[in-house]
Amino acid sequence: MFACIHGPDANRLADSFSPFVEMVDEKTAVFSITRRQIRQAESLPHPVAVAATAEAAILAARNLPGYTFIAPGQEARVLGTLSIDALPPDPELFETFHLWGIRSLEDLARLPQDDLAARLGDRGLWLQRLARGAFERPLCPRIPATVYEESAELEHPIKLREPLLFLIARFLHDLTARLKSQSLAAAALHLTLNGNQRRHGLPFPTRDVKLLLKLVEHSLERQPPDAPVAKVRLELIPTEPRRVQHGLFTPAAPEPEKLELTLGKIRGLVGEKNVGYPELFDTHRPGSARPATGRSYLSFRYFRPPLEARVSAERLWTRMFQGKILQIAGPWRSSGDWWQPDTWNRDEYDLALSDGALYRIYLDRAPKKWFVEGVYD
Repeated sequence: MFACIHGPDANRLADSFSPFVEMVDEKTAVFSITRRQIRQAESLPHPVAVAATAEAAILAARNLPGYTFIAPGQEARVLGTLSIDALPPDPELFETFHLWGIRSLEDLARLPQDDLAARLGDRGLWLQRLARGAFERPLCPRIPATVYEESAELEHPIKLREPLLFLIARFLHDLTARLKSQSLAAAALHLTLNGNQRRHGLPFPTRDVKLLLKLVEHSLERQPPDAPVAKVRLELIPTEPRRVQHGLFTPAAPEPEKLELTLGKIRGLVGEKNVGYPELFDTHRPGSARPATGRSYLSFRYFRPPLEARVSAERLWTRMFQGKILQIAGPWRSSGDWWQPDTWNRDEYDLALSDGALYRIYLDRAPKKWFVEGVYD
């Protein structure tokens, strides 16, 4: 059975019956209800309807006053008195119903299905099933986003850094284990000490506890807490994990974890404002660059040979990976050596996929094929 509440605080009332509630609109909430809970629904201050289908309960709660219980098989009889305007609006079909003299849901429910389908198609049949209360569908409940956080209020405030790091390390072990169980990684770390929040954006998704703990340690060294810590809250922001292809015959590049820890130590020595990345000017003049804080340039790993791909407006497929396209930049068109057999003529794009990686793809215009050239680290 399904129950529907129609009123200004329907969301709050529905939450007291079930954790899985579908909000049809701001004032209409529908949820599954047990026989034991039906009596509780009778005393609610807003229009409430209970029926065997969710759509029948929604129609009754929106259009009938007080409490309405529709026994299985009685949907068409109870809903038949409602005006045709109670159905989801469809101006074109409603104009046709007006010309046919259909004024109520009972009038629509009596029409022959085959003739209705021949004249109005699937949309007309769907409205007729709604009018009969016979349209069955599962709920689409809102599912709150999972929050990966741990917190503690201490009876005796912590004055030293080592016991504080020991507590944070325990939080990190638990949170990264939860992330790993759901195939996720951390994109940022938020640490709150006595109500003061520190935000640490990570240069890449990771579940490395040692790296995260070291970043927190460097932060505490640069900026110690103002007072003994009595409240600790740690939150990891989830994202897709990083996936990198390593070559068999190419030397491994320096691990980005070690680079980030080194930069953290340097920031602690010389200050946050004195550490940056080289930013190039739009010129060919040698040595034309300046330091820029908070911005890093990605390294690029080539696939040898490039991976043949299939690309649509929303997804990318290869034999090694696939994903939904979240962002796209391009095209950058290039061509050259037209006088040689191995001339090139292609359009390049940068794609951010749902797997958390950034790829470069190109369309080879001669054979009209897509390829993935490499991935940014």
